[in-house]
Amino acid sequence: MDRKKRILIDGTTISDKMDGLSRYIINVVRFFDTSKNYYTILVRPAQCPIKYVEEFKKKGIKVEFVDMAPIGPKRDWQFFGYLRKHKTEFDMMFAPSNQFPVFASTPSVYTVHDLIYERFPSQLGRMAFLKRLYLHWVVKMGVRKADHVIAVSQYTKKEILYWHPNTCSDKITVIYEGCEHLQDNIVVERKKDLPFSTYMLYVGSARGHKNLYRLLLAINLIKDKLPEYYGFMLAGNISHLTEKQQEIVNEINKNRSIVYFPGWVEEEELNALFANSCAFIFPSLSEGFGIPVLEAFYNNVPLLVSKQTSLPEVAGDAALYFDPYSVTDIAETILHFIRHEKEISADLSQKGRLRLRLFSWKKAASEIELLFAK
Repeated sequence: MDRKKRILIDGTTISDKMDGLSRYIINVVRFFDTSKNYYTILVRPAQCPIKYVEEFKKKGIKVEFVDMAPIGPKRDWQFFGYLRKHKTEFDMMFAPSNQFPVFASTPSVYTVHDLIYERFPSQLGRMAFLKRLYLHWVVKMGVRKADHVIAVSQYTKKEILYWHPNTCSDKITVIYEGCEHLQDNIVVERKKDLPFSTYMLYVGSARGHKNLYRLLLAINLIKDKLPEYYGFMLAGNISHLTEKQQEIVNEINKNRSIVYFPGWVEEEELNALFANSCAFIFPSLSEGFGIPVLEAFYNNVPLLVSKQTSLPEVAGDAALYFDPYSVTDIAETILHFIRHEKEISADLSQKGRLRLRLFSWKKAASEIELLFAK
């Protein structure tokens, strides 16, 4: 008798921009064992990169293209319509993003990545109050209806239990993210026209929880103490700097270019930025997991990181920590690294390589498949 289950994977939140969520879904699915279950993944047209679509098909995973919104009430009704039409085709659903299909009745495994919107609702923009209520409701329904809930860190598990206290703790399994996707990295030659020869790298957006504002204040505080060849590469979608942030940038760069914004970069260029940096700084106030920590470890780049939320859990002893709410502490940690770079780099690089061994997409996929079997 065939005991393989028919698993529906919700891949509709995969984006062609390859954000952290897209990487999570793609890399977990890449390591599913198709000898154990039958898999079908739903993706939006032109969103999942074609190389992964072809890889899924080669593995024996059925890829179905659906015109479905990635988030919002419209998506909930679209998913309801799909499941009603195909309800007899699947034994279980894997919902790998926070956007749980709230009207689903199929047995399910659900991943919660973070609840950042609970603590930083203002960054949701217009109608932030209503957006927060909606996101809270979606996760509430997900953790209530799912048979098993995955948290990507112990910190995220604690957040689920804090914001949704009626959730049974035993229902939540912590499964860490992985790093094998970094082996696919293609490093292109870095740009030659940079205003400095040595730089510390930041990757992220200008959203409030990323803490770019305090990082800029810290750089401004120490700009006159930096070596003339030293700068800061601030990569990512930082197109919407606030007026205050832009004023600080202008002050920092008044005498020479210390802060440089390459904007959003393709994966190949991001790999080059990591590979050629002298350190990576991650001042975030809140992260569900923190994949950039693993990217720093993989590239043997020393890590300067916030001691908040999941970051110490992931980075362990392989980082220099600072209080992200203290501009002075951020500034002093940067100067301490620069003054003792040789010794610190050797120590942290070795510890980072060891730490990296703890995180595997193959292991994560295997642990998720165990939940499918329960």
